[in-house]
Amino acid sequence: MRRHHSAASASLLVLLPAILLPAHAQSLTGNVGSAGVSKGEQSVEARFGADEDGNAGSRIHYDNAFTDWYQLRLIGAFSQPDDGDWDVSSLTVENWFQWSEEASDNSGFNGGVRFAYGFDQNGGPDEAEVRLTVTDKFADDWEWRANLIAEMETGNGSEGGVELEGRAQISRALNISALGTDDWRLGVEYFAEFGNSRDIPGLSGQAHQIGPVVKLGWQGGYFIQSAVRFGVTRGADDAMAKLFVGREF
Repeated sequence: MRRHHSAASASLLVLLPAILLPAHAQSLTGNVGSAGVSKGEQSVEARFGADEDGNAGSRIHYDNAFTDWYQLRLIGAFSQPDDGDWDVSSLTVENWFQWSEEASDNSGFNGGVRFAYGFDQNGGPDEAEVRLTVTDKFADDWEWRANLIAEMETGNGSEGGVELEGRAQISRALNISALGTDDWRLGVEYFAEFGNSRDIPGLSGQAHQIGPVVKLGWQGGYFIQSAVRFGVTRGADDAMAKLFVGREF
């Protein structure tokens, strides 16, 4: 399913809101997600993240791409507040749909949309999410990704309104061989939560986070991703770190 679109137009449409607008970036285990779907691919992944206050979170993923345009992800999320115990926080079903595919010569771009529903396990409201994803490779070794996210609480105790988020990442393949692999990528990612649509705060009350990310892959489909992010506005956490470990098969 290849449809040729302008990558430059997509960059302006998706990246500008994520880069130029203010942020609120509190996700400990979030990623700047891919738009690509490949039939038959499956993966398992464990994620862990923590902030400077001692709060921690983790997620377990299972992914299965049933076609070249549809992928299912199942997520179990866990949380541990500072000095508290680990607890199951939510169970989520996420549906990926790819609507544009980058060609083998890197023309065009990968575009997708995700619909997710998370079932809260602690008596709070459930959460529905829609995410627009775009990825594009350019200049041989470079790749950019951008996500726009809208989240809404549902059920008893829901807050109302829509939480608006943006995420962006740019990375480059490295010409090095270490730790048993030459599949290294180094980049920078930016997370933004703009606030609730019913009462979006001013710039200083929102939060921006930015920081480096590194990705490694090995034969057999094994991979690791790690990143740290630092707050650059008053509303952001000062610092957080994350580690993802998984396997594609």
